[in-house]
Amino acid sequence: MAMAKNEIGQVSGHYAGGVTRSGAFIIDWFFMLAVYGLILGALQFLAGTFLNQEISYSEGSLVWLAGFLVFAFFYLAVSLTITGKTIGKALVGLRVVTREGAPLTASRAAGRVIVFPLSFLPLGLGLIGILVGRERRALHDVIAKTAVVYDWGDRPASLPAPMTRWLQRRGVEVLPAADDADQQIGSEPAAG
Repeated sequence: MAMAKNEIGQVSGHYAGGVTRSGAFIIDWFFMLAVYGLILGALQFLAGTFLNQEISYSEGSLVWLAGFLVFAFFYLAVSLTITGKTIGKALVGLRVVTREGAPLTASRAAGRVIVFPLSFLPLGLGLIGILVGRERRALHDVIAKTAVVYDWGDRPASLPAPMTRWLQRRGVEVLPAADDADQQIGSEPAAG
């Protein structure tokens, strides 16, 4: 059965909710830990091969933690500055933009990464806005004046027609599917 194009709702540009943001967060942290582990393994191999030195990671663990934090900062800040996405965000179809929908500047991306830990203090209360806020913004988004939106690039994400009709029956405004892929990021809140 063919679906009419106007029955399919547009998802790209809507504010991202907690499930997709959590998925991106988990993917990014596994990715950063894996890459940092590979870097440490390579350093250990090079030190053993060329310097006849054995590196012990149990000693000076604060140094290794500081190294990880520096690595994580640069991974996150550079990714957000260049593409508005990290590996995790790209895999789940998210982009970080300013509240107005513009790409992040280097200073705004770095500021967002620096204030990110504040959302977890105390007891993760800074994350509540993702669940209950109209714009789904956590504390670090509010401070950095950013928003996280769904974005699949040249192929806008859309809801299947049955889901679109179900949401519309419950009074949720669902944007019609875009005819062109160059639609600007919208400012409508995420459906559901």
